[in-house]
Amino acid sequence: MDARNLLIIAGSNLRLNIKQTLFPAILLLLVMPLIYGISNLDSVKSADCLERMVALVGLPMFVPLLKPEQEVGMDAIITMRPFSYRIIVVLRIGLSLICTTALILAFEGYMRMEGGSFPMDAYMFRTLTAAMALGFIGLLASTLSGNTAVGFLVSFCWYLALQTENLGAVFKTVSNGVSVYQVLLLLGSGTAIIFLGRLPFERKVRSV
Repeated sequence: MDARNLLIIAGSNLRLNIKQTLFPAILLLLVMPLIYGISNLDSVKSADCLERMVALVGLPMFVPLLKPEQEVGMDAIITMRPFSYRIIVVLRIGLSLICTTALILAFEGYMRMEGGSFPMDAYMFRTLTAAMALGFIGLLASTLSGNTAVGFLVSFCWYLALQTENLGAVFKTVSNGVSVYQVLLLLGSGTAIIFLGRLPFERKVRSV
C-alpha cells in the first residue's frame, strides 16, 4: 500500500471518526458541567470530576469504531479490500486517541478557567488512560460479539463496577495514578482488538 492510498484511507476514516465518535463525545462533554459543577475545584475534586465524568468520553470515542463493518452485507467488501483490516483498526484507534487527548485538554482548560487547581499534564494522561480503558473494554466486547450495542453495555457495566469501593480503589486512575493493572488491561485489550478484529470475516471466507 503506497503513501497516496494511506492518505486516502486516513482521510476517509477521519471523516468517519468525526461523524460517529467525535460529535457524540463533544455533546457528552457539553452536558457534563450541568451534571457535575466544575467551578473552583481543588486537585481532589478535579480528579474526581475527570475520573467519574470526563473519562466517559472513552465510550463514544472508542466503542463504535468497528460499527461500519458490523453491518449486514459488509463481509464481502471487507475481505476484498487490498489492505489488511487490522491496519484500519489501528488507524481508527490512533485517530480516536488523538481526538480524545484534544477533548480532555480542552475540558481541562475550561476547568482551569473556572478556577480549578490541578496538574493539567499529569491529570490529562491519567484521564486519557481511564477513558481508553473504558473504551477498549467496550470495543473488545463489540469485536468479539459483532455488536456495538453489546460493547456499550459492557463498557457501562465496567464503569458502574468502578464506582464500587473495592474495584474502584484499584482503578482510581486520576486520583491514585496509573496502576500496573491498568497498563495490563490496556495492553491486553488493545492487542486482542487488533488481532481478533478480523477473525469473524476470515471464518466466513473459509466457510464459503
